[in-house]
Amino acid sequence: MKNIIIVFTLIALVSCESRLGTEGHDHEETQSTDIVRLTKAQMDAIDLELTHLEDKNMNSNINVNGSIELPPHHIADISPMMGGVVKGIFVIEGDKVRKGQVLATLQHPDFIEIQNDYVYNLNTFEYIEKEYIRQEKLNNEKVVSDKSFQKITSEYKTLKSTIQSQKINLQMVGLNVSGVENGKIYATISIVSPLNGYVSAIETNIGSFVSPQSKLFEVVNNDELHADFMVYEKDINKIEVGQTVFFTTSSLTQEFEAKIHNISPVFEDNPKALHVHADIISSKDKLIPGMYINGKLLADNVTTKAILSEAVISDKGKDYIFVKAKTKTKSNNFTFRRVEVIKGLESGSYTAIKPLLKMSDSMQVVSKGAYFVFSELNKEENEHSH
Repeated sequence: MKNIIIVFTLIALVSCESRLGTEGHDHEETQSTDIVRLTKAQMDAIDLELTHLEDKNMNSNINVNGSIELPPHHIADISPMMGGVVKGIFVIEGDKVRKGQVLATLQHPDFIEIQNDYVYNLNTFEYIEKEYIRQEKLNNEKVVSDKSFQKITSEYKTLKSTIQSQKINLQMVGLNVSGVENGKIYATISIVSPLNGYVSAIETNIGSFVSPQSKLFEVVNNDELHADFMVYEKDINKIEVGQTVFFTTSSLTQEFEAKIHNISPVFEDNPKALHVHADIISSKDKLIPGMYINGKLLADNVTTKAILSEAVISDKGKDYIFVKAKTKTKSNNFTFRRVEVIKGLESGSYTAIKPLLKMSDSMQVVSKGAYFVFSELNKEENEHSH
Protein backbone atom coordinates (compact mmCIF):
# COMPACT_ATOMS: atom_id res chain seq x y z
CA MET A 1 0.00 0.00 0.00
CA LYS A 2 2.86 2.41 0.89
CA ASN A 3 4.52 1.68 -2.49
CA ILE A 4 1.31 2.57 -4.35
CA ILE A 5 1.12 5.97 -2.55
CA ILE A 6 4.76 6.73 -3.44
CA VAL A 7 4.13 5.90 -7.12
CA PHE A 8 1.07 8.18 -7.26
CA THR A 9 3.04 10.99 -5.56
CA LEU A 10 5.86 10.76 -8.14
CA ILE A 11 3.34 10.82 -10.99
CA ALA A 12 1.73 13.96 -9.56
CA LEU A 13 5.09 15.75 -9.22
CA VAL A 14 6.08 14.91 -12.79
CA SER A 15 2.70 16.19 -14.00
CA CYS A 16 3.15 19.54 -12.17
CA GLU A 17 6.66 20.00 -13.57
CA SER A 18 5.32 19.31 -17.05
CA ARG A 19 2.67 22.06 -16.70
CA LEU A 20 5.20 24.70 -15.43
CA GLY A 21 7.64 24.08 -18.30
CA THR A 22 5.40 25.72 -20.91
CA GLU A 23 8.15 27.75 -22.57
CA GLY A 24 9.57 24.78 -24.45
CA HIS A 25 6.39 22.91 -25.49
CA ASP A 26 3.84 24.02 -28.07
CA HIS A 27 0.94 21.95 -26.77
CA GLU A 28 1.02 23.24 -23.19
CA GLU A 29 1.44 26.85 -24.40
CA THR A 30 -1.82 26.68 -26.28
CA GLN A 31 -3.64 25.61 -23.12
CA SER A 32 -2.97 29.00 -21.41
CA THR A 33 -5.14 32.03 -22.23
CA ASP A 34 -2.16 34.26 -21.38
CA ILE A 35 0.25 32.79 -23.95
CA VAL A 36 0.62 33.94 -27.56
CA ARG A 37 3.11 32.77 -30.20
CA LEU A 38 4.51 34.83 -33.06
CA THR A 39 6.77 33.97 -35.95
CA LYS A 40 9.84 36.01 -36.81
CA ALA A 41 8.07 37.16 -39.98
CA GLN A 42 5.10 38.47 -37.98
CA MET A 43 7.38 40.37 -35.62
CA ASP A 44 9.29 41.94 -38.50
CA ALA A 45 6.09 42.87 -40.35
CA ILE A 46 4.76 44.98 -37.45
CA ASP A 47 8.22 46.27 -36.50
CA LEU A 48 7.77 44.81 -33.02
CA GLU A 49 10.16 46.28 -30.45
CA LEU A 50 11.22 45.00 -27.04
CA THR A 51 12.47 46.86 -24.01
CA HIS A 52 13.09 46.44 -20.29
CA LEU A 53 11.22 48.05 -17.44
CA GLU A 54 13.01 51.28 -16.55
CA ASP A 55 13.46 53.25 -13.37
CA LYS A 56 11.90 56.61 -14.24
CA ASN A 57 11.35 59.88 -12.43
CA MET A 58 7.58 60.18 -12.71
CA ASN A 59 5.44 63.19 -11.95
CA SER A 60 1.83 63.02 -10.82
CA ASN A 61 -0.39 65.02 -13.14
CA ILE A 62 -2.86 67.67 -11.97
CA ASN A 63 -5.45 68.56 -14.59
CA VAL A 64 -5.78 72.32 -14.86
CA ASN A 65 -7.52 74.77 -17.17
CA GLY A 66 -7.21 78.47 -17.76
CA SER A 67 -6.46 81.01 -20.45
CA ILE A 68 -3.69 82.86 -22.25
CA GLU A 69 -3.21 86.27 -20.66
CA LEU A 70 -1.07 89.39 -20.88
CA PRO A 71 0.25 91.45 -17.95
CA PRO A 72 -1.56 94.81 -17.65
CA HIS A 73 1.49 96.83 -18.74
CA HIS A 74 1.42 95.10 -22.15
CA ILE A 75 -2.18 96.10 -22.98
CA ALA A 76 -3.04 99.70 -23.86
CA ASP A 77 -6.51 101.23 -24.17
CA ILE A 78 -5.88 104.46 -26.08
CA SER A 79 -8.14 107.47 -25.47
CA PRO A 80 -7.91 111.23 -26.22
CA MET A 81 -7.30 113.74 -23.45
CA MET A 82 -9.67 116.20 -25.14
CA GLY A 83 -12.80 115.62 -27.18
CA GLY A 84 -12.72 116.18 -30.93
CA VAL A 85 -13.72 114.98 -34.37
CA VAL A 86 -11.74 112.12 -35.93
CA LYS A 87 -9.98 113.51 -39.02
CA GLY A 88 -7.80 110.55 -40.00
CA ILE A 89 -7.19 106.89 -39.07
CA PHE A 90 -3.89 105.41 -40.23
CA VAL A 91 -4.00 101.78 -39.06
CA ILE A 92 -6.24 98.74 -39.28
CA GLU A 93 -6.70 95.86 -36.84
CA GLY A 94 -3.71 93.54 -36.84
CA ASP A 95 -1.20 96.20 -37.87
CA LYS A 96 2.15 96.11 -36.12
CA VAL A 97 2.92 99.49 -34.54
CA ARG A 98 5.83 101.03 -32.70
CA LYS A 99 5.81 103.20 -29.61
CA GLY A 100 5.00 106.80 -30.57
CA GLN A 101 3.49 105.92 -33.96
CA VAL A 102 0.49 108.07 -34.98
CA LEU A 103 -2.72 106.02 -35.08
CA ALA A 104 -5.23 108.82 -35.76
CA THR A 105 -5.70 112.60 -35.73
CA LEU A 106 -8.45 114.70 -34.13
CA GLN A 107 -9.53 118.28 -34.80
CA HIS A 108 -11.57 120.78 -32.76
CA PRO A 109 -11.63 124.58 -32.21
CA ASP A 110 -10.69 124.03 -28.57
CA PHE A 111 -7.27 122.77 -29.69
CA ILE A 112 -6.52 126.16 -31.26
CA GLU A 113 -7.89 128.03 -28.26
CA ILE A 114 -5.61 126.33 -25.71
CA GLN A 115 -2.60 127.06 -27.90
CA ASN A 116 -3.58 130.75 -28.20
CA ASP A 117 -4.03 130.98 -24.42
CA TYR A 118 -0.58 129.49 -23.88
CA VAL A 119 1.08 131.88 -26.35
CA TYR A 120 -0.76 134.90 -24.86
CA ASN A 121 0.38 134.05 -21.33
CA LEU A 122 3.95 133.45 -22.52
CA ASN A 123 4.07 136.91 -24.06
CA THR A 124 2.48 138.48 -20.99
CA PHE A 125 4.96 136.71 -18.76
CA GLU A 126 7.89 138.41 -20.50
CA TYR A 127 6.52 141.80 -19.40
CA ILE A 128 5.55 140.62 -15.88
CA GLU A 129 8.95 139.04 -15.32
CA LYS A 130 10.80 142.22 -16.28
CA GLU A 131 8.48 144.30 -14.10
CA TYR A 132 9.01 141.91 -11.20
CA ILE A 133 12.79 142.19 -11.49
CA ARG A 134 12.58 145.98 -11.71
CA GLN A 135 10.30 146.34 -8.68
CA GLU A 136 12.35 143.87 -6.67
CA LYS A 137 15.39 146.09 -7.17
CA LEU A 138 13.43 149.25 -6.27
CA ASN A 139 11.96 147.60 -3.20
CA ASN A 140 15.40 146.64 -1.98
CA GLU A 141 16.35 150.28 -2.35
CA LYS A 142 13.15 151.35 -0.53
CA VAL A 143 11.97 153.30 -3.57
CA VAL A 144 8.62 151.46 -3.89
CA SER A 145 6.38 150.24 -1.10
CA ASP A 146 6.23 146.65 0.03
CA LYS A 147 2.56 146.52 -0.97
CA SER A 148 3.33 147.32 -4.60
CA PHE A 149 6.10 144.73 -4.68
CA GLN A 150 3.84 142.07 -3.13
CA LYS A 151 1.26 142.69 -5.83
CA ILE A 152 3.70 142.22 -8.72
CA THR A 153 5.23 139.20 -6.95
CA SER A 154 1.78 137.57 -6.75
CA GLU A 155 1.08 138.25 -10.44
CA TYR A 156 4.49 136.92 -11.42
CA LYS A 157 4.19 133.63 -9.49
CA THR A 158 0.55 133.04 -10.53
CA LEU A 159 1.30 133.53 -14.21
CA LYS A 160 4.44 131.39 -14.03
CA SER A 161 2.43 128.54 -12.48
CA THR A 162 -0.36 128.97 -15.05
CA ILE A 163 2.12 128.75 -17.94
CA GLN A 164 3.68 125.62 -16.49
CA SER A 165 0.27 123.99 -16.15
CA GLN A 166 -0.69 124.96 -19.71
CA LYS A 167 2.57 123.53 -21.01
CA ILE A 168 1.94 120.18 -19.31
CA ASN A 169 -1.63 120.18 -20.63
CA LEU A 170 -0.43 120.74 -24.20
CA GLN A 171 2.06 117.88 -23.83
CA MET A 172 -0.63 115.55 -22.46
CA VAL A 173 -2.95 116.41 -25.35
CA GLY A 174 -0.17 115.53 -27.78
CA LEU A 175 0.75 118.97 -29.15
CA ASN A 176 4.30 120.02 -29.96
CA VAL A 177 4.98 122.60 -27.24
CA SER A 178 8.24 123.74 -28.78
CA GLY A 179 6.46 124.47 -32.06
CA VAL A 180 3.70 126.41 -30.26
CA GLU A 181 6.30 128.49 -28.39
CA ASN A 182 7.85 129.39 -31.73
CA GLY A 183 4.52 130.66 -33.04
CA LYS A 184 3.15 127.57 -34.82
CA ILE A 185 -0.52 126.74 -34.22
CA TYR A 186 -1.67 123.15 -34.83
CA ALA A 187 -5.19 122.45 -36.13
CA THR A 188 -5.10 118.74 -35.16
CA ILE A 189 -3.73 116.57 -32.40
CA SER A 190 -2.21 113.11 -32.90
CA ILE A 191 -3.29 109.94 -31.11
CA VAL A 192 -0.16 107.81 -30.73
CA SER A 193 0.62 104.29 -29.54
CA PRO A 194 2.19 104.16 -26.05
CA LEU A 195 3.94 100.84 -26.71
CA ASN A 196 5.25 98.47 -29.38
CA GLY A 197 2.75 95.82 -30.41
CA TYR A 198 -0.27 95.12 -32.58
CA VAL A 199 -3.54 96.97 -33.03
CA SER A 200 -6.14 94.59 -31.58
CA ALA A 201 -9.21 96.87 -31.69
CA ILE A 202 -10.41 100.06 -33.40
CA GLU A 203 -13.56 101.60 -31.96
CA THR A 204 -14.07 104.78 -33.99
CA ASN A 205 -14.57 106.06 -37.54
CA ILE A 206 -13.57 109.14 -39.51
CA GLY A 207 -15.96 112.00 -38.74
CA SER A 208 -17.02 110.66 -35.35
CA PHE A 209 -16.95 112.98 -32.38
CA VAL A 210 -15.07 111.31 -29.55
CA SER A 211 -15.32 112.52 -25.98
CA PRO A 212 -12.40 112.64 -23.54
CA GLN A 213 -11.38 109.22 -22.16
CA SER A 214 -13.47 107.31 -24.74
CA LYS A 215 -11.61 104.24 -26.03
CA LEU A 216 -10.42 104.61 -29.65
CA PHE A 217 -7.82 101.84 -30.00
CA GLU A 218 -6.41 98.84 -28.18
CA VAL A 219 -2.77 97.88 -28.70
CA VAL A 220 -1.24 94.69 -27.25
CA ASN A 221 2.32 93.49 -26.98
CA ASN A 222 2.34 89.68 -27.07
CA ASP A 223 6.00 89.35 -26.02
CA GLU A 224 4.93 88.71 -22.43
CA LEU A 225 2.09 86.23 -23.06
CA HIS A 226 1.72 83.82 -20.18
CA ALA A 227 -0.53 80.94 -19.18
CA ASP A 228 -2.94 81.64 -16.33
CA PHE A 229 -4.27 78.43 -14.71
CA MET A 230 -6.77 77.73 -11.96
CA VAL A 231 -5.70 75.12 -9.36
CA TYR A 232 -8.41 73.85 -7.03
CA GLU A 233 -8.12 73.72 -3.25
CA LYS A 234 -7.52 69.95 -3.06
CA ASP A 235 -4.34 70.26 -5.17
CA ILE A 236 -2.68 73.41 -3.81
CA ASN A 237 -0.33 71.48 -1.50
CA LYS A 238 1.16 69.76 -4.59
CA ILE A 239 2.16 72.87 -6.55
CA GLU A 240 5.24 75.07 -6.33
CA VAL A 241 7.18 77.60 -8.39
CA GLY A 242 9.35 75.99 -11.08
CA GLN A 243 7.05 73.06 -11.90
CA THR A 244 6.28 72.29 -15.54
CA VAL A 245 2.87 72.46 -17.20
CA PHE A 246 2.04 71.03 -20.62
CA PHE A 247 -1.05 72.54 -22.20
CA THR A 248 -3.09 72.60 -25.41
CA THR A 249 -5.76 74.80 -26.96
CA SER A 250 -8.93 73.73 -28.73
CA SER A 251 -7.84 75.37 -32.00
CA LEU A 252 -4.20 74.19 -32.19
CA THR A 253 -2.80 70.64 -32.29
CA GLN A 254 0.57 71.69 -30.86
CA GLU A 255 1.40 70.98 -27.22
CA PHE A 256 2.96 73.91 -25.37
CA GLU A 257 5.28 73.88 -22.36
CA ALA A 258 5.31 76.40 -19.52
CA LYS A 259 6.96 76.81 -16.11
CA ILE A 260 5.21 78.18 -13.02
CA HIS A 261 6.71 81.52 -11.96
CA ASN A 262 4.04 82.83 -9.59
CA ILE A 263 1.30 81.40 -7.38
CA SER A 264 -1.38 83.77 -6.14
CA PRO A 265 -1.74 83.80 -2.33
CA VAL A 266 -5.44 84.69 -2.58
CA PHE A 267 -8.32 82.27 -3.22
CA GLU A 268 -10.89 82.99 -5.88
CA ASP A 269 -14.37 82.46 -4.42
CA ASN A 270 -16.12 81.01 -7.45
CA PRO A 271 -14.67 78.51 -8.05
CA LYS A 272 -12.56 78.00 -4.94
CA ALA A 273 -9.17 78.03 -6.60
CA LEU A 274 -5.80 79.75 -6.86
CA HIS A 275 -4.43 81.57 -9.88
CA VAL A 276 -1.15 80.05 -11.09
CA HIS A 277 0.90 82.04 -13.60
CA ALA A 278 3.34 80.20 -15.88
CA ASP A 279 5.94 81.48 -18.36
CA ILE A 280 5.49 79.91 -21.80
CA ILE A 281 8.71 78.24 -22.96
CA SER A 282 7.45 77.08 -26.37
CA SER A 283 6.94 79.39 -29.34
CA LYS A 284 4.10 81.86 -28.73
CA ASP A 285 3.54 82.84 -32.38
CA LYS A 286 0.12 81.18 -32.70
CA LEU A 287 -1.17 82.02 -29.23
CA ILE A 288 -3.65 84.85 -28.72
CA PRO A 289 -4.69 86.53 -25.44
CA GLY A 290 -7.98 85.09 -24.17
CA MET A 291 -7.50 81.60 -25.63
CA TYR A 292 -8.96 78.84 -23.40
CA ILE A 293 -6.36 76.18 -22.50
CA ASN A 294 -6.28 72.74 -20.86
CA GLY A 295 -3.13 71.51 -19.17
CA LYS A 296 -1.40 68.88 -17.08
CA LEU A 297 0.73 70.17 -14.23
CA LEU A 298 3.60 67.82 -13.37
CA ALA A 299 3.65 67.66 -9.57
CA ASP A 300 5.23 65.05 -7.23
CA ASN A 301 8.50 63.57 -8.49
CA VAL A 302 8.74 59.81 -7.77
CA THR A 303 11.22 57.18 -9.04
CA THR A 304 9.41 53.99 -10.07
CA LYS A 305 9.29 51.23 -12.67
CA ALA A 306 7.82 52.53 -15.89
CA ILE A 307 7.33 51.71 -19.55
CA LEU A 308 6.13 53.45 -22.69
CA SER A 309 2.39 53.99 -22.39
CA GLU A 310 1.67 52.23 -25.70
CA ALA A 311 3.04 48.99 -24.19
CA VAL A 312 0.16 48.82 -21.70
CA ILE A 313 -3.04 47.23 -23.01
CA SER A 314 -6.38 47.67 -21.26
CA ASP A 315 -9.01 44.94 -21.52
CA LYS A 316 -12.21 44.45 -19.53
CA GLY A 317 -11.16 46.78 -16.72
CA LYS A 318 -7.66 45.33 -16.33
CA ASP A 319 -4.25 46.40 -17.65
CA TYR A 320 -1.60 44.13 -19.16
CA ILE A 321 1.88 44.01 -20.69
CA PHE A 322 3.40 41.24 -22.83
CA VAL A 323 6.63 39.64 -21.62
CA LYS A 324 8.85 37.63 -23.98
CA ALA A 325 9.78 34.09 -22.91
CA LYS A 326 13.49 33.35 -22.71
CA THR A 327 13.35 30.37 -25.11
CA LYS A 328 11.70 29.66 -28.43
CA THR A 329 9.08 26.98 -28.98
CA LYS A 330 9.80 23.70 -30.78
CA SER A 331 8.43 25.25 -33.99
CA ASN A 332 10.95 28.09 -33.61
CA ASN A 333 8.24 30.63 -32.80
CA PHE A 334 8.56 33.34 -30.14
CA THR A 335 6.41 33.10 -27.05
CA PHE A 336 4.91 36.03 -25.16
CA ARG A 337 3.05 35.89 -21.86
CA ARG A 338 0.35 38.38 -20.90
CA VAL A 339 1.08 39.77 -17.42
CA GLU A 340 -1.44 41.84 -15.48
CA VAL A 341 -0.14 45.14 -14.09
CA ILE A 342 -1.41 47.98 -11.94
CA LYS A 343 -1.03 51.34 -13.66
CA GLY A 344 0.38 54.27 -11.72
CA LEU A 345 1.42 57.79 -12.64
CA GLU A 346 1.54 58.92 -16.25
CA SER A 347 4.24 61.39 -17.25
CA GLY A 348 4.88 62.36 -20.85
CA SER A 349 4.96 59.16 -22.95
CA TYR A 350 5.62 56.86 -19.96
CA THR A 351 3.35 55.05 -17.50
CA ALA A 352 4.40 53.70 -14.11
CA ILE A 353 3.38 50.06 -13.62
CA LYS A 354 3.48 47.38 -10.94
CA PRO A 355 3.37 43.81 -12.38
CA LEU A 356 1.31 41.31 -10.37
CA LEU A 357 3.92 38.64 -11.14
CA LYS A 358 7.54 38.90 -10.05
CA MET A 359 9.72 40.08 -12.95
CA SER A 360 13.49 40.23 -13.20
CA ASP A 361 15.25 43.25 -14.73
CA SER A 362 16.46 41.09 -17.62
CA MET A 363 12.94 40.26 -18.85
CA GLN A 364 11.97 41.87 -22.14
CA VAL A 365 8.60 43.58 -22.63
CA VAL A 366 6.84 44.44 -25.89
CA SER A 367 7.11 48.24 -26.18
CA LYS A 368 5.89 48.64 -29.77
CA GLY A 369 3.31 46.36 -31.34
CA ALA A 370 1.51 45.37 -28.13
CA TYR A 371 -1.93 45.81 -29.70
CA PHE A 372 -1.01 43.38 -32.48
CA VAL A 373 0.17 40.82 -29.92
CA PHE A 374 -3.08 41.34 -28.01
CA SER A 375 -5.17 40.74 -31.14
CA GLU A 376 -3.22 37.55 -31.87
CA LEU A 377 -3.91 36.38 -28.32
CA ASN A 378 -7.63 36.96 -28.81
CA LYS A 379 -7.48 35.11 -32.11
CA GLU A 380 -5.89 32.06 -30.46
CA GLU A 381 -8.43 32.17 -27.63
CA ASN A 382 -11.26 32.17 -30.13
CA GLU A 383 -9.73 29.23 -32.00
CA HIS A 384 -9.40 27.16 -28.81
CA SER A 385 -12.97 27.92 -27.79
CA HIS A 386 -14.33 26.07 -30.89
